Amino acid sequence: MHRFIAFIALSGFVLSVVVHIVALLGRDVSAQVPLVWSLHLGIFVVFIPFVLSSRKVLGPKPSLAELREIFPGWVVALGGVIFAYAILNFLLFMLATQGGSPSIHDGNYVLEDHGRLIRTLSASEYASFKANEIRGFSGHWLVFYFVPFAYFMFRKESNSSLKTDAPKDGARLS
Repeated sequence: MHRFIAFIALSGFVLSVVVHIVALLGRDVSAQVPLVWSLHLGIFVVFIPFVLSSRKVLGPKPSLAELREIFPGWVVALGGVIFAYAILNFLLFMLATQGGSPSIHDGNYVLEDHGRLIRTLSASEYASFKANEIRGFSGHWLVFYFVPFAYFMFRKESNSSLKTDAPKDGARLS
């Protein structure tokens, strides 16, 4: 079952990378493929089993050091790069949105913040803002798909069983 979840997470990660790259090129993927938003829901399919399994293996609040111990070094490094990129992507996304999100009201393209009009947009500006919106989300999807993939595919089994194999009630191993 763990390999199956890893495969689903890898599939979501690869699709997220593709969507992210296309969005970086200025294309609004959601306009051509509205189902792209199912990637947003898909993170729950893989992330919830990751959380439940990791709590069983490592306890409810594992330290960063405990998490690093159960993965090969290259997985930790790649995860760190993806996480740092997601933060940078989010900051750039927020700057580019100018505090709003693109919408269509009465046939006009607008940028609004919780119903408050920020400004009217041209069709090309609207498309650019929509591409930026999907880029912002897909940057987060990268993290939320990579972490379960790495956990279910590369977790070191020998170290991961430490918590579950520990003697109960103070019993000692002979």
